[in-house]
Amino acid sequence: MAKSVRPSTKKSPSAKALQTAVEELNAGNLSQAEFAVRLALTARPDDGDALNLLGGIALRKGNLTEALSALERAAAAKPRDAGVHFNLAGIYRRRGELEKAVEHYDIASRARRGYADAETLKGEALKELGEWQRAIGAYQTALQYSAKNAVALNGLGQCLMRAGDHEGAVKAFTASLEALPPQDTLNRARVLANVGRALLRTGAGLDGLRVLADAAALAPDNGELLLLLARSLRHVRVIPEGDGFRQVLLRLFEHEEVDPRDLASAAAAALKADPAFVKSLRVLSSGSTPIEAQQLLEVTRNSLLLAHLRNAPVTDGQLELALTNLRRQLTLEAVKSNSVDLEFVSALARQAFLNEYVWGVTAEEETALTELIADLSAEGRWSRLALAACYTPWSEHHFEARGAPAAVAELIRQQIGEPAEERALAAEVPALSSVTDSTSLRVRAQYEQNPYPRWVRVGPRAPRPFRRALLDRLPHLAEHFLPPTDTPRVLIAGCGTGLETMNVINAFEVASVLAIDLSRASLGYACRKLKEQGVTNVDHRQADILALGHLEDRFDLIHSFGVIHHMANPQRGLAILSRLLKPGGILFLGLYSKIARRPLVKARTLIAERQIKATKDGIRHIRREILTGGVEDPELAILASPASDFWTLSECRDLMFHVEEHQFTLLEVEAMFAREGLAFLGLEVPHAPDFTRFRLQFPEASDLMALKAWHAFEEQNPEVFGGTYRLWARSCPENSRS
Repeated sequence: MAKSVRPSTKKSPSAKALQTAVEELNAGNLSQAEFAVRLALTARPDDGDALNLLGGIALRKGNLTEALSALERAAAAKPRDAGVHFNLAGIYRRRGELEKAVEHYDIASRARRGYADAETLKGEALKELGEWQRAIGAYQTALQYSAKNAVALNGLGQCLMRAGDHEGAVKAFTASLEALPPQDTLNRARVLANVGRALLRTGAGLDGLRVLADAAALAPDNGELLLLLARSLRHVRVIPEGDGFRQVLLRLFEHEEVDPRDLASAAAAALKADPAFVKSLRVLSSGSTPIEAQQLLEVTRNSLLLAHLRNAPVTDGQLELALTNLRRQLTLEAVKSNSVDLEFVSALARQAFLNEYVWGVTAEEETALTELIADLSAEGRWSRLALAACYTPWSEHHFEARGAPAAVAELIRQQIGEPAEERALAAEVPALSSVTDSTSLRVRAQYEQNPYPRWVRVGPRAPRPFRRALLDRLPHLAEHFLPPTDTPRVLIAGCGTGLETMNVINAFEVASVLAIDLSRASLGYACRKLKEQGVTNVDHRQADILALGHLEDRFDLIHSFGVIHHMANPQRGLAILSRLLKPGGILFLGLYSKIARRPLVKARTLIAERQIKATKDGIRHIRREILTGGVEDPELAILASPASDFWTLSECRDLMFHVEEHQFTLLEVEAMFAREGLAFLGLEVPHAPDFTRFRLQFPEASDLMALKAWHAFEEQNPEVFGGTYRLWARSCPENSRS
């Protein structure tokens, strides 16, 4: 009887090498693992498992090209292997080849039923592609397989928010938060921030801010969350209770990437939520009772108030009046003694410079100020100088700055060093055109006296490819409306002090920027600020838009915010800008709304009747009348809202005393665009709940690109655009002119 033959249990050399490779990889020995897997491949070059493992090793070593090559060979060897295609999709996603990533995630999902991770990451790739509805489908499939998938729930919430379903987004984000482990603080903070954003868009402002503040507190070193919270605080009047929020505000004021003006109204609300501070504020606001020592300390040693004064103009009427009265009392007392809190007075002087000395001054103060600066002896010298800087900038005084204490070092930089640098930079800006138009000359004179707007910082952001960033603003745009480039050549037509230029630089990846303005003083300010921000790809030139007809350059994007409505003939300015666009180029235009600015018409009528001049004293006078109720029309009180250009001298002059201004309805804008062959693409709405209300009233996709629909909505909601339209339009190639 023949012996039975037992199957051999001996592994082949190739299998042994592969097992060794796995063991070495798990131990973190990449070089030994790679040696072993390559040994296995010498025997079987098309072994799909070995190639998959080789791809994983290459990925761990950071060699995407080698990883891709190995995984593509593995997929060819094992075309139905879910794991191989999942890994290959991950490589394509990391390389930015999102369409291929989606294709291989799809193969992996079909090869392995219930593959939740493949559907989740397919949704992530589709979301990055901007294919929101397909992404929703992928996330929903993943959640059928794994109902507590935190990544899928968060991605679904982002897509729902994009689609305007903010209530659904809140539910998805909340479920994602519940699915995350407590120790995963960073991801919990990010999802919590998404909950806050979605709540804000439902109109639940206070709840949204509270959640955003919780997110920032959970991940205190995450700058992205702090920036999101800061932008959400702009112009708010109601804030979450508690000292925790106050501490978050203090951190935001110190953050170099936060625009401190976004924090002004929230800071005022936080200060007014403090009973001791409010008691002192009432005494100061009365202006008739001297403030007691303890009450004075409640104000002058308040860390949040000091941070606010140093960094952003006050945008609260009660706080402004109280601080104006306190400045008067301190000045009158300083004539008798030198007992002045130098740190507080220095902060107050920095505030005065930021608001361009727009607060009212009494004759009594002017007399006291003359006495103060007449005696600059060693004793109390810096306190007196700091008080003087609360009324006029130090650049107007002549004194020796050496030996200055630390408390006034920033004053020296702000009021002496920076203005000198701006003058030097302004003198170096080349002229691109002459300025001869009579209205342009008058407008230039205004901005030479009062460059607008002054700003402290906005901080760098992560700019995005132009087409993708444009879709972020106008998600309804079809593919054929998008420009052909992701790195546009940009013209900032009326760059002012550089704030709009920074907004463009922070939003879009750009090839280059030409920034022009009438005013050399404004250009000097812009050059200094952009240099401070490390921006080097902007070419500043002095020019009048009306004189650019000869310019041969053409632009993919022209950004002109708040400019052509200050021309004698805005249509003429629009015609020149439209001719400077490349075929299919994009125009962003800021124009005043006739409907929203009705209170301004009343204010200007009052100014004309009272013969108030566009001088510093005239501007101070009308502002104080509005703040103290000295005008009978209650509608004018809206001019002193936190969002208004009311709180600095240059802004208030621009708001109520401009030498030339035109306002429009959206129907008039429609006619202007038609005359220049421009296709309207959409409007930006400052507050998300307003956009949601528009969509409920005008649900058709075409309504978003219909100025008639937006006009009807504005008539019912006069404040929806904040006084200025933010319009996007496109140069139609068929209507392009050489």
